[in-house]
Amino acid sequence: MINSNTRHKKPSRPCRGNKTPLALACALLPFMSLPTWAAQASAVEEVIVTAAKRDQRLQDFSGAVSVVNNFQGVKSIGDIATQIPGLNIVDAGPRNPTGLIIRGLRMDEIGPNDLGGDGSLVASYVDNIPLQGYFVPPSFSLKDLQQIEVVRGPQGTLYGNASVGGLIRYVTAKPDLTKQSVSATAEVSQTKHSDDLSYDTDLVVNTPLIDNTLGLRLLLGKTDNAGFIDNPYLLSGAQDDINDDQTKQARVSLLWQASDNFSLNSSYHYQKINVGDRQAANASFTGDNYTASSRYLQPMEGELQLASIDATYDMDFATLTASVNRYDYAHSERKDQTDLYISFDPDYTYYNLYEDLSAYNASTVDVVKDSAELRLVSDSNQRLRWLVGGFFSRDDLDVYTGDYTPGFGEFLGEELPGDLEYLATQTETLDEYSAYGEVAYDITPQWEVSAGARYFNYDDKLEVCLTYFPSDGTPSCESGDDKTNDTLGKLGSRYKFTENLNIYALVAEGYRRGGANLTPPDVTTNRFYAPDKATSVELGLRSDWFNQQLKVNAAVFSTEWDDIQVQTTAENDGRSITANAGEARSQGIELELNAQLSSAFSLRSTYTYTDAELTETVEAISAFDGDRLPGSPRTQFSVALDYLQAIGSVEWDGSLSFNRMGEVYTALNENFSNYQQLASYNTANVRVGVTLRNWRVGAFVNNIENTRGITGGLFNDFYGDQGQFEYVTRPRTVGMSVTYQY
Repeated sequence: MINSNTRHKKPSRPCRGNKTPLALACALLPFMSLPTWAAQASAVEEVIVTAAKRDQRLQDFSGAVSVVNNFQGVKSIGDIATQIPGLNIVDAGPRNPTGLIIRGLRMDEIGPNDLGGDGSLVASYVDNIPLQGYFVPPSFSLKDLQQIEVVRGPQGTLYGNASVGGLIRYVTAKPDLTKQSVSATAEVSQTKHSDDLSYDTDLVVNTPLIDNTLGLRLLLGKTDNAGFIDNPYLLSGAQDDINDDQTKQARVSLLWQASDNFSLNSSYHYQKINVGDRQAANASFTGDNYTASSRYLQPMEGELQLASIDATYDMDFATLTASVNRYDYAHSERKDQTDLYISFDPDYTYYNLYEDLSAYNASTVDVVKDSAELRLVSDSNQRLRWLVGGFFSRDDLDVYTGDYTPGFGEFLGEELPGDLEYLATQTETLDEYSAYGEVAYDITPQWEVSAGARYFNYDDKLEVCLTYFPSDGTPSCESGDDKTNDTLGKLGSRYKFTENLNIYALVAEGYRRGGANLTPPDVTTNRFYAPDKATSVELGLRSDWFNQQLKVNAAVFSTEWDDIQVQTTAENDGRSITANAGEARSQGIELELNAQLSSAFSLRSTYTYTDAELTETVEAISAFDGDRLPGSPRTQFSVALDYLQAIGSVEWDGSLSFNRMGEVYTALNENFSNYQQLASYNTANVRVGVTLRNWRVGAFVNNIENTRGITGGLFNDFYGDQGQFEYVTRPRTVGMSVTYQY
């Protein structure tokens, strides 16, 4: 029986006319409900991170890590940097080393960066191969990679030297033992201000030699980029598009799965690059944004060889891995020194007496790094997890650099052998012995605590010889030997609210090795400089929402950098030395967001705020408390909208991306001769593609607005108006590609 009092009662509507705080909740209720795109479940591939020297889910990694595994439209480490919060590069084009900066930790000026490398504050690995990080580290080819892992914050316990800022690990694609595949790509493009087309081709072949047992993977690639810088001031005659570059690469990998427990993987990578000149112009002197003013072409040639053998034995309680690796890099370059020699002699008493004075420098560097590592890693599916390892490496370095002044010796009536004015050679052998370990324990199923430590021992022997001409040709040689040992640590904790929501706290140390200064035998001061160290405190969030359709990661950090290595001048004799001076702090926030907006559209975005500055005044080098560290913007932002949709048998894809680079300082303050404030700039790229069965045809436009960003250069007045230059971003580039896969 129905009660007549309830039959005619109106339904309760608590939101109608409500003036209490409940009204706010009612207003937000539609936005708080599950969005339609979040309700659409889709299979999300699990991302596995290997940077902790064990395989683990990205969600389970305690620390700020980003993984890039989609390489559509990716050509260089600069394309990767736009996707990673906290990572910035000093882009000087393909001729010069790409400086890597994580979380603003850099003290060196942003200058020409000839032979200087990245300052060894970010460790770089290809699989288990450590790249030598100080002299002319090459830009590694990004073809046929499985993924790139960028770990931000000090990584001293697992990776040792050069890990003050963090780690970049290139994970190459391994042979597939179950199926044969072939992929071939050809691309053509046109860059504004360039007279020629650019080409990029590659071929990847994978074949099982013995099913499920032995497999081979082969990469062949060639890239030919047309230049866009003209130079009418060359002594050899005007030339256009002088900064062209060509890269050839080959990689062969062999995987032997001898049994369920034992595997052996070996690989060899060869890469050769030739660059015509700097990606730099001198607009203030030439009056044109893409015209250089040097008297000599400044080519570079580099040859990189990487070889590795990795053996893995899976035991019941742990996995044993042994790695033997070799890094071999030969580099040669030439640069114009004319304006330097003119500035040496402003009163026209020696060099400038010769009206046709010109000068150039020719340098070669050969680096061989042999390394071996042995580690034992426990099973990840247990309450107590651990790993222990030992590492050895030897760096052998040979440097030759000479200045040449054509015709000057004949003018003086003196003998300059081959026009050689000055010659310097350097030989160095660096040995490292390290032992490391980490342990993690689950106090509860949700709460993990971890700790790690590394002991290292370095022995650094070097010798430098200088010869000035005209002379009797007898070099003046100085040598040094530095031995250093120390211990680093790490503490961490992670709390797992759910499988897809984690927070973590981390305290970690990183360091850069010390060394020996070149001092005469009778000088006892400033003979050595100590390692500099960074200690970072970090809080982070890693989360997936709405069935992994929305991913939000965040990190807040504060890093103290102590005993910073700086270039300065010895007070007693004016020698250029490296010394330990000053302290700095870098603190900030990093945000990553990935959202699957619908079955077809997804959004990627990053934001970085970094406040990196000195916290101590060092008057000896004119550095002051509060000076902003060079090389990184205070804010950086990127956003990309991706599209992927199958319509019938045709798959359509596309991407529109935008990147904002904030203002960058090239040095600490105006007391430094190369100090400059580089203006902020924006870049945008677009690409589209269509795939039908085995074929994909794509088109792209990079730098849509044709932005001319300045990324560094030589701004020192000492070199006069003609001797200065600025590195510039590549102008608008339009192209198309064709890929065949089976």
